[in-house]
Amino acid sequence: MPATLGTARPWRTCIGVALAAGVVASHAATVRITFDRNIFEGLTAPAYDDVRIRYPAAGSSSVLTSGVRAGRFQGTASNVVGVDPGIFVDNLQDVFMYCYDLYEGVSGGRVVDYTINLDGESARTLDFLGAVNAVLNGLRGTADTFAWLHPANGNEAAAIQIGIWESRYESTGLWSVAEGSFSATELAAGTASSLAAFFARIPDAESLDARYAMVLEARGAQDMLAGDPPVGVPSPSPAALLLAGAAALVLRRRQANCRSRSCSTS
Repeated sequence: MPATLGTARPWRTCIGVALAAGVVASHAATVRITFDRNIFEGLTAPAYDDVRIRYPAAGSSSVLTSGVRAGRFQGTASNVVGVDPGIFVDNLQDVFMYCYDLYEGVSGGRVVDYTINLDGESARTLDFLGAVNAVLNGLRGTADTFAWLHPANGNEAAAIQIGIWESRYESTGLWSVAEGSFSATELAAGTASSLAAFFARIPDAESLDARYAMVLEARGAQDMLAGDPPVGVPSPSPAALLLAGAAALVLRRRQANCRSRSCSTS
């Protein structure tokens, strides 16, 4: 799937800021995901739906059209840094994800090092996932916060994936894949039925709490939307906070100095 330098003193100041920022950045949460060779593992065949989508091109007014497989991805997590491994739903051997990026790709068996963004999902996405939970928990008589990660079949999984794309790439505010800046066609009957049920619940369903979702981000690979039980997330250390504050102060002073002479603030 689709998937400058200025005078000597300012230069030394830039190095100081870069070093400080680098130390703070080292506290970023990261994870390595090895996608299953059968990337739609975990659901009985067919575990996905072949659909055609239309969506806006990145950074331009043009429109892209692609034939894609919509479904839930599965992989294994390792090298978890900066967060408790318990934030991954189910277990590290079965990490369930949905595509959150139509401009890059991944494939079965690929290994990707991701940065974990605990606040990367949009409010529209949370609205949609709340509606998915309302429908699936209503059908099953359950109260699963992560029902959206646990579809019963490929049609439900495909509908959830398409709705996630709609939540991210539809700019008109509509909830319809038949029109707008994002659209999808050639859906299987079961996918279309599930998606219609999810959209119908958006006005009255409670949105998913932002604590229960996270985005895995990487350059050169598709970003992924995954579940996040809010446990074991460490607060920044006092040293990191002091260092970040010092770096910001130095940068502000340098920017003020640069107003009176020619130098780079990058």
